[in-house]
Amino acid sequence: MTFLELLDVIVLTSAVTVVLTLLSRRIRLRLKVSLEQYLRPRYLKSRGVRRRASASSSSRTPDESV
Repeated sequence: MTFLELLDVIVLTSAVTVVLTLLSRRIRLRLKVSLEQYLRPRYLKSRGVRRRASASSSSRTPDESV
């Protein structure tokens, strides 16, 4: 194998790797978009810190003092 053939193999391998990486990213993005259409909104929330909603004062019953 000559030096130029070796360079051809290296360039071809690099090009194929870049193309496959770009295709996999595109497929992953399309899969994500298609799954978001079918999943309920609660599964799409981020997994960050969730805080409890404060209870509104209208739902509480006022304390009866004696």
